[in-house]
Amino acid sequence: MKGDRKYYIMIIGVFLILFLASYFREEPTNYNHTFSHLDKNPYGGYVLKQLMPDLFGDKKVENLNRTLYEIQDQLTPDKNLLVIADRMNMGGEDVEVLLEAVDAGMNAMIITQGAYSLTDTLGFSTSTNEFNYLLNANQDSSMVTFINDRLPEGDFKYKRDAISYYFDDLDSLEYGTIATNLTDRPVAMKVSYGKGNFYFCTTPLAFTNEYLFFENNHEYASTILSFLPRRDMIWSEYYQLGRMEVATPLRVVLTSPSLKLAYLVTIVALILFMVFEAKRKQRIIPIVKPLANTTLQFIGTIANLYLRKKDHWDIAQKRIQYFQEYIHNRYFMSFKKFDHAFFEKLAAKSGNDVIEVKKLFDLIQQIKEKQTVNESELKSLSDKIEAFYGR
Repeated sequence: MKGDRKYYIMIIGVFLILFLASYFREEPTNYNHTFSHLDKNPYGGYVLKQLMPDLFGDKKVENLNRTLYEIQDQLTPDKNLLVIADRMNMGGEDVEVLLEAVDAGMNAMIITQGAYSLTDTLGFSTSTNEFNYLLNANQDSSMVTFINDRLPEGDFKYKRDAISYYFDDLDSLEYGTIATNLTDRPVAMKVSYGKGNFYFCTTPLAFTNEYLFFENNHEYASTILSFLPRRDMIWSEYYQLGRMEVATPLRVVLTSPSLKLAYLVTIVALILFMVFEAKRKQRIIPIVKPLANTTLQFIGTIANLYLRKKDHWDIAQKRIQYFQEYIHNRYFMSFKKFDHAFFEKLAAKSGNDVIEVKKLFDLIQQIKEKQTVNESELKSLSDKIEAFYGR
């Protein structure tokens, strides 16, 4: 044991060094566009999620990572749909489900730089003016403005690449502009469709943590969202993040830095243990007497407790319940209808006389309808059930 002490010290030392390195390591900032309600990084949607109660009161906001086709039963006229993504690439089934839901009265807000399958169906597109982008290359910011006097006044400032997209090819579409960029191109608009409405916006980054904290930009995001009525909302994150499903337990470990480190340390420790303990002799295995089976004593104790209570009705009900469960599990028969065909089938399967089977079920029915059961009736029921089992 004393000779192994140095190995234990080595293993503990490795654990300690790796733990301290992990604990004091500064996590790099994640600048990926996730728009996730759980993500507190610059381009996550955590702050927006916290603003939802201020906008929609006590209405439920449910975050899902499934396609619209998969959640079509939840897309009802009394709900709102919110999608925030860089690009919303939908299949034909998703587009059909979305159009049917909005036509029936649902309101959908699509905040993305491009939803090509949907926009092609409705007859418009999104674009970015690369020439204007190059012409104003010395400027690092741009602005959007609401066109309605009843909406917040002033310009909302963003980085140029955050609001570079706008709506185009709108000649064949009836729409209402909500906000425009510096070139008076619409970046937010309303499109009525059937009994419901679409609200489109090409500035998804304006709804992220970083921009919501900048100056008064939270007013822009909250004003856009306020066009939705106060209803329960489904916030779909599938079109930016995918399903976010865990395929295997190992994937859970490897996607978390702390769990991954613990996993690697455990593997190293096990390898070291096997190397240094490979020549160790196994000790004599002591003989352990198996535990006695006290099932019958336990059953007898429980039975005596019931008998002392003299609650014959309760015992009869339990005997009937266990008997019916036995019939169901052993002979695969249901108890929807007790007719002659049922009794003949049960008698044939169990090997009992059909008359005796009918008498047993008649007695069961009588006891079920009673409020009290005496000792002789309980004994008669038990005898008939045991006789049935004995066959």
